[in-house]
Amino acid sequence: MKVESSLDLRYNIAAMCVAILREDIATPEQAFAIISESAYRLTDEDTQDMIKMLEQGMKLEEVGQIYGMTKAGISARISRYKKRTSQTAI
Repeated sequence: MKVESSLDLRYNIAAMCVAILREDIATPEQAFAIISESAYRLTDEDTQDMIKMLEQGMKLEEVGQIYGMTKAGISARISRYKKRTSQTAI
């Protein structure tokens, strides 16, 4: 069981406030990107989510908007992830 720290809770509340107050925010990921671009570190789970979104028909531009990245950044991240995970599976 994962227990949230008070810092995690404050971070989530701040993202929720941004999402409520800004009309250009459509997803929680966009709100997190706005409040802390340098502090928000993408994880392998984020990359897996990007892959799923693309498999479901989303365009690179749309995924990039969610994560605050360019199309090239999304492609490079997924490529590195696939290369890294295929090497560890061998």
